[in-house]
Amino acid sequence: MEDTAKAYIESISKHCHQEMTFYRYNKNTLKVSEKYREGRLTALQYVSELTWYYLQEEKRIKDAFRQQLIKQMKLHSCLEDTDYKQGLYDALNEILDSRVSSSKNDKR
Repeated sequence: MEDTAKAYIESISKHCHQEMTFYRYNKNTLKVSEKYREGRLTALQYVSELTWYYLQEEKRIKDAFRQQLIKQMKLHSCLEDTDYKQGLYDALNEILDSRVSSSKNDKR
């Protein structure tokens, strides 16, 4: 099973922080030139900042998705109070309330 994008980015972020710590605090024990170490730290810092950016994007996607669900509910608020409207609202509210899980879907 493939990792989610979030898990992938988090694992890269963790790796970068470990490597940055290693290269930053083992100056005298590393058998590499100072320029190599600086280049390595620069690349790791860039990737670390990039992972932070994409983790923030992931949060914005979640918020945008929720806003679209709310917009859909407002769009249908003019419908008469029928079973159709109740079913529509129940399904959207269930998702908005984050009560949807894989275990619930497995019971069907």
